Amino acid sequence: MCPDSQMGSSDREVVRKALVADVVAADHRHLVDRFRALADILPDYPAISFLDRGEEPVSTLTFHELDCKARSLAAWFQRQGAQGARAIMLFDAGVELVYCFLGCTYGKVIGAPMPAPASSKLDRYLVRVQNVIRDGDARFVLTTAAIRDRLQAMAGTMQGFEQVEWVAVDELADLSSAWVEDAVDTSELVYLQYTSGSTSIPKGVMVTHRNLMSMVQYMGHVGAYAQQGSAAVCWMPYFHDFGLIDGLLVPMAHGMPVYLMSPFDFVQQPMRWINAIHRFRASHSGGPNFSFDLVARKSTAAERDALDLSGWRRANNCAEPIRWSSVRRFLDAFGPCGFADEAMAPMYGLAEATLAVSMADGAPKLFCLDPEAFEQHGVRLVAEDQPARHLVGCGQVFAGPWQVEVRIVNPDTGEPTPAGQVGEVWVHGDVVAKGYWNKPVETEEKFRARIAGVPGLDFMRTGDMGFMLGEELVITGRRKDLIIVEGRNHYPQDIEATVEKALECLRPGCSIAFSVETEEQVHVVLVCELKSKFVLAEDAGSGSAAAHVVERKELERAIRREVSQEHQLRVHDIVILTPGLLPKTTSGKVERSGCRSKYMSGALVHGVPRR
Repeated sequence: MCPDSQMGSSDREVVRKALVADVVAADHRHLVDRFRALADILPDYPAISFLDRGEEPVSTLTFHELDCKARSLAAWFQRQGAQGARAIMLFDAGVELVYCFLGCTYGKVIGAPMPAPASSKLDRYLVRVQNVIRDGDARFVLTTAAIRDRLQAMAGTMQGFEQVEWVAVDELADLSSAWVEDAVDTSELVYLQYTSGSTSIPKGVMVTHRNLMSMVQYMGHVGAYAQQGSAAVCWMPYFHDFGLIDGLLVPMAHGMPVYLMSPFDFVQQPMRWINAIHRFRASHSGGPNFSFDLVARKSTAAERDALDLSGWRRANNCAEPIRWSSVRRFLDAFGPCGFADEAMAPMYGLAEATLAVSMADGAPKLFCLDPEAFEQHGVRLVAEDQPARHLVGCGQVFAGPWQVEVRIVNPDTGEPTPAGQVGEVWVHGDVVAKGYWNKPVETEEKFRARIAGVPGLDFMRTGDMGFMLGEELVITGRRKDLIIVEGRNHYPQDIEATVEKALECLRPGCSIAFSVETEEQVHVVLVCELKSKFVLAEDAGSGSAAAHVVERKELERAIRREVSQEHQLRVHDIVILTPGLLPKTTSGKVERSGCRSKYMSGALVHGVPRR
């Protein structure tokens, strides 16, 4: 049944929400049943639209068309006898990636989303793809004809690609009527989420149908998608769990149209994201912390005056440390546009938990902690006007059939930490993935942890440190990134925030602090990236007339002074990079371990010579 096209838009929305509420109440056990049900009740409603340059819709699939495309690809897989095979997905932003993922799901093929080539350095890119093909023993590479034609000839000269079949999904004939529905065991794998394809040993997180549907239900419940959802806007890459699940699958699984744009279009002009939310009256759209900070800094008062964001009900903020300064800057900038404080929703999650562990339900919470106690892993609140470490809460863990449970544990003993102490965050529940593909040792260590005094339950070790304050989960940083000097604990993101806040020439979110141990002491190293309009004096040439020239030694002194005053730490070495050279992951997060490795090997020398 589809609502009459002559209805007014508000009436159509009322009918749509009523129909979707019935579908959600049916409590489907996997995505195949959910999307088939949506295709039946919302055949003519748009499901996914791609925005050219982040602005105009140029291709749209209704829920019926999306279902047909998915069934057609699934039928092709069935003819190949491909059930259980792995398929690498290489797509630019577009509707193809959506029906391809669902086609794998319908056809019981295990998809592995990866980015399409973003630069001319195809040899380096193909090595990453090669590593994932080898790790997953992939049978197919799914992509478009344009990407296939660009990659296939070069890939053919590389070992490992001879085992895969290249499939351009946009060239396949319509086989939708030939699809044979097969029973789905919820313990079966639905896709592999690769946490890294840039090393020789990537890790594929095994996400099951139960994991994925539990996450859809969990996020749908907390984010009120069925009750409040009108539309969603997504710029995040689909090969990252945040983009795939929060940006695409959860809103569509709740009958919401999703307007998809390229991450590159967002980075080029960040306001395209906010303008799309305004234009399409989107209720749900999220991103990492840097994206909220970026649009707040890049937008003008005139641009903001033209916006109505009162319909934006849920802005999930996840995937990297959440900074209060960024949250406050965004709320101050867009609050006058109708964006409510309660809509900003910090979250905590990771691919090994499918996506989300905790989610905010209300305005973001700031916690001011005594710095001396904090350096000893203690949690003691102080007044806002006192010297403090400022941390943003990452929300609560909500009860439900997904059974998410969080414990704070001493990572060395496996014992629960006392109240008021920082420990490692361990997670149990239906959202916790099955493990790492073909890596039994790493799976046992990561996903089969036991807590002293809690028999019979396996917990997943997140590697993140944090604490619970009441019902709020607060993340303090990565355990492996912790800098320990003279018995005091320092989180690198605190040091990075100190220098970026104090020095205008440094690019926000583009600093990395880490430690290097010698036989005698621990050395603290800072790697910082300049903003594009700044240049070091020794690099300044005739083409730098419009840039602000920075003296290297003055900048070094300023960095050392700020870190010394704020953290009582001596910085032993500083590397200044020109824009774009800071090591980052494919999802845009700073890559501390990779940066440290490059520093140790002597490869990180651009901008300031190593001493």
